[in-house]
Amino acid sequence: MVVRGRFRGWWPLVAVAPFLVAAFWLLYVVWRSPHRSDLATYGAFAAAVVTVMAGWIAWAWRARTRQIGPVVSGQHLDHVANLLAITVKSQWERAAGERGLAAEPIPVTWGRPSIPLAGPVGAAANSRRFDPLPGLTPVGEAQLAAGQIDDLHTLYGGLRSGRLVIAGPPGSGKSSAAVLLVLAALKHRDRVRAKDQPKVPVPVLFTAQDWDPRRQPVKEWLTKRLRQAYPLFAGQTGAANADGLIDAGKITVILDGLDEIAEELRPAALQALNQASFRVVVLSRTAEMASAASQRGVLQGAAAVELRVIDAATAAGYLERVQLDPPPHGWHDLIDRIRACPAGPLAEALNNPLALTLIRDTYQSGDDARELLDHCDAIQRRLSGTRAAEEITDHLLDRVLPAAYVPRPGQPAPHYDLKTAEKVLAKIASRMNQDGTRDLQWWHIPRWVPPVQRIVMGGLAVGLVFGLLVGLVIGSIYGLTDGLVALLLVGLLAGVAGGVAARGPGGLPTGIGSIGRPRFRQIFTGRSLRFGLLAGPAAGLVAGIAEGIAGNGIVTVIYFLAVGLIFGVFSIIAVGLANAFIDHDSTASPSPTTSWRNDRKYSVAIGLYVGLFVGLVAGLGFGLPIGLSQGTAIGLRTGILVGPVGFGFASGILAWISSTQAWFTTLAAAYLTIRWLTPLHLMNFLDDAHKRNVLRTVGPVYQFRHARLQDRLATVAANRRTDQPSG
Repeated sequence: MVVRGRFRGWWPLVAVAPFLVAAFWLLYVVWRSPHRSDLATYGAFAAAVVTVMAGWIAWAWRARTRQIGPVVSGQHLDHVANLLAITVKSQWERAAGERGLAAEPIPVTWGRPSIPLAGPVGAAANSRRFDPLPGLTPVGEAQLAAGQIDDLHTLYGGLRSGRLVIAGPPGSGKSSAAVLLVLAALKHRDRVRAKDQPKVPVPVLFTAQDWDPRRQPVKEWLTKRLRQAYPLFAGQTGAANADGLIDAGKITVILDGLDEIAEELRPAALQALNQASFRVVVLSRTAEMASAASQRGVLQGAAAVELRVIDAATAAGYLERVQLDPPPHGWHDLIDRIRACPAGPLAEALNNPLALTLIRDTYQSGDDARELLDHCDAIQRRLSGTRAAEEITDHLLDRVLPAAYVPRPGQPAPHYDLKTAEKVLAKIASRMNQDGTRDLQWWHIPRWVPPVQRIVMGGLAVGLVFGLLVGLVIGSIYGLTDGLVALLLVGLLAGVAGGVAARGPGGLPTGIGSIGRPRFRQIFTGRSLRFGLLAGPAAGLVAGIAEGIAGNGIVTVIYFLAVGLIFGVFSIIAVGLANAFIDHDSTASPSPTTSWRNDRKYSVAIGLYVGLFVGLVAGLGFGLPIGLSQGTAIGLRTGILVGPVGFGFASGILAWISSTQAWFTTLAAAYLTIRWLTPLHLMNFLDDAHKRNVLRTVGPVYQFRHARLQDRLATVAANRRTDQPSG
């Protein structure tokens, strides 16, 4: 279970104070009502309000001395770790299938690094930092000399230092090795005895590219990534669970793409990992890892291995196994040339898993391998050696999109033509390179829109919808003039709120997983209180100033401030309810499309629920001052119509906006349709590209199937801009 800790300071008392003011204002309004005599139960009503307020004061006083941060029990952490293991297994089994790792494997071997990457092998083998994982024996120096990909788990689990570096040249299969290592570690965890399972950490695989170790401690960054990838860690309770797993060493961090962060950050990242209390596996390109290690960036106690290039005979044998038997003439000649010229440019280009999978996936129509041989001959007439091999690789990368978007017999025509796909994906790749990232997080797409345009679009969208609907309802009840006033005033307030909300999108999608049973004790959290204390008085102040400028006097200004405080209470309930439905036992591992849809469903459901709940409460508040006997008709009209539609709709919209990132992304996609000529339904386009094996998924995040494909498309986009006539 999660045990709540202590808060220091007086902020709980300060947070409760506005609600006391709002409550006593409500009592005062009812007392001054001309129909107060109708309220025979006013004393009981007042006593109930005072009792509730007294309870809040007592809660605030107790919270003043409570510890900051929750404390998580060990048994609960074991339960969370088991849920995480189920989630991670589902995620990476799906990813392994997408990457073809479950089919015919490419035989990749490893050995000792060709250049220094870590400390002495003996230091790694003789360390006593960790015990070997249950069921595994300690790894000695001899076992670190050479091996197959399948042997990496033995190294990982048997190294008592708990530190492993896996390096290799570009395209050597590091990411695939990481995926296979995750699945092997989870398989081993499932096999050990139940009493030993808590001793086997759950592996989590993340890329390092969004980590700045100089500004963000490794634990803080890792908690953020866990919350981003797994609904299990959503909300404050989820964050506490993530922190507990990290502190207890119940996870292993497999860090891919160290070479993708800035060069000056790599040594700092390795130094930060030296202080970690959990097992660590780092993957990087060989040259970049060596450079970081030479700058005081040695991962202490780590054993380093390097993935080897694939020799010509192995490459030829793999291509032979994935073709017909006997292979078509063009394929036969291609395989024979690789074997006959093991030192030639073609064999050099195909000495890595990337190039072999590109040939496998892009040359699938009959005997089209003859085209590759003709292209290689043309390249070798101009170039030789490594330059020729690199151009052959670029040619294979250039074939990815034409092969993906070609119409195939017996299958529906592609939703998007090749020209559109090339243009849009090149734009996206260029923007991702500009941002220095390999992860395409759909909730970060709004950042591609300039801030001014983002604020204007968000304000107009919320203001128009909000103001128009409320104006229509108020106008139908009180007349056209009041309706127009409500439209302008409410539209202005909502537009300002929408613009401010759109100014800073990109947070974690709250509804990334499924909706669980509500935990109402989580309504009054620090986040919901802060939001209400800011949103309510701010809205009341703006409305009051507007009324004061119109000449309605200081009394009206004070009235709107009081209304703003009540609005703040409703805002707290709205935001709190949005958090109360988070499923903390979820084992879902959402894909980008699933997380997008879940976020939309979650936000709509929360908006409707909050709107109904707060609207009914607001209706009661409106009806009490009017009188229950004499003003029943007015009370029903005002309380049931204006209350739910006014406060209820407002709170529902606030809950919707505060609990979703999908709506910001929808606005951004509309802007990009005008600016970049992208498809209006951008998420559908990305999902289609994923189905065509142009993009791959890492949890709720898209990536290009290889970093070199992203770089190649970004280069195409840059060349296209350069070729355009100026002026």
